[in-house]
Amino acid sequence: MGQGLQLMALGMGTVFLFLGLLIAVIGVVSRTIHAFEQKAVDGGAETGINHDDLLEVITAAVQQYRSDHPRHK
Repeated sequence: MGQGLQLMALGMGTVFLFLGLLIAVIGVVSRTIHAFEQKAVDGGAETGINHDDLLEVITAAVQQYRSDHPRHK
């Protein structure tokens, strides 16, 4: 009986430590990605992208794709 309780405590402790480590790693990765994303957003603002032109280009690409790939009904 005592050996079973020791095994249970060891298993629960291992899972608890693993989950704690997982939470810490996810937090670090989240902060790292957020930092890189913020740099990308700041860098994108400096390029002077005209969103109206971008919308026109995307619309033209979608229309071209649809004309090249008709739907079969």
